[in-house]
Amino acid sequence: MELSMALVQMRGLKCRIDDILSVTTYDEHADLRGLHADRKDSEQLFQLREMQKIMRKMADIGGSIEYLFRPVRETSTLHKDENGEYRTEKGYCYRSGSLIEALLQEESNETPYWVQTKVEHDGEDYYLMGYEDIPMEGMEVRVR
Repeated sequence: MELSMALVQMRGLKCRIDDILSVTTYDEHADLRGLHADRKDSEQLFQLREMQKIMRKMADIGGSIEYLFRPVRETSTLHKDENGEYRTEKGYCYRSGSLIEALLQEESNETPYWVQTKVEHDGEDYYLMGYEDIPMEGMEVRVR
């Protein structure tokens, strides 16, 4: 299967996930209290709890798919500002917990690749989770 075809399927999956989240009332009530069920029936309570777990995962997957299709608003280089925070050339600021897309280059791979991770702070400086040894200063990033 071609990547483009897989992406088309992902868009369809996102629509289906949205439909299921809506029908189950998850968008309004994460505990699914909007669903009619016999709360005194142990089997239905079990099913509701299992559905809650499934709905959380589906909402997470739906969010990831949505993120994948957001347009890139900026591709830029990070620089540390006077407050010790990292900013793009247009001023987007990364702090602890911020999602970030960074272009990385491994010695074993000739082609640089984009990764999505989070920014965290170790008490001295910010770093990328999972890529702690790569300095953020001068890193190429993109903002969606």
